[in-house]
Parts: sequence; structure tokens; C-alpha cells
Amino acid sequence: MQRFSLAEARALLPRVIPILEQLRACARQLRAAQTTVESAARGASADGALVADPWGRPAARRRAEEEAERAIAQLKAWGVEVKDPEQGLIDFYHERNGEIVYLCFLLGEPDIAYWHTLTGGFAGRRPV
Repeated sequence: MQRFSLAEARALLPRVIPILEQLRACARQLRAAQTTVESAARGASADGALVADPWGRPAARRRAEEEAERAIAQLKAWGVEVKDPEQGLIDFYHERNGEIVYLCFLLGEPDIAYWHTLTGGFAGRRPV
């Protein structure tokens, strides 16, 4: 597990943010398609088949899934933990007063300004 100083995590943000934005877009696209599938399933034909394919082509779904997988793999390679792809929520391991904690970043925030314990989650965020 890679541990980041606050300065190191902040320095990585310019590289992380574009990948996180791409991941968020893929996650939202996949969720929207899933919602469409669920809705279409309620209006399926008598034989249970969907009336229309919400993706138009199966390749579009595969492409979105592959893009999301590549983005997650890149973030993991940098030592970044993805917590919520659709929201753009990530964590960086950090040592604070001898304890391993997370530095927390949510896409749209101007900077890494919060940390929380490994079990505290987003609700337990505290200012850096």
C-alpha cells in the first residue's frame, strides 16, 4: 500500500482528475443504460424479450465498461482507491499521527481538504 503525503496526493491530482472525470462519465452512462433496461423490461414483449436495446449496439456497452476498467486500473496503479465512480470519490492512503487514514477527494472539490479513518467513510470526513 502506497502512502501519500498531502503534498504528494495534491501533486497527483492534475493527472487523476481527467481519468476520474472519464470514469464518472462511463459509470453514469452504464447506470443510465441499466435504468433503461429495467424500464424496458417492465414493458417487454409477451415473450419477455426487450422491445428495444437501450445501447443500440452491444459494442457501446462493452466500450463503456472497458473504459471504466482502464480508468480504475490506472488509478489503482497510482495507489488511488476508487470509492464511488459515479460521484468521483477517491481516497489516498496517508499516515496521520502514526495512524493510517485516507485523504479524501470528491470530484468538483478544488483540492484535497479532508481526511477520514479507514472505517469512517465519507460521513466521517474532517478538515486536513
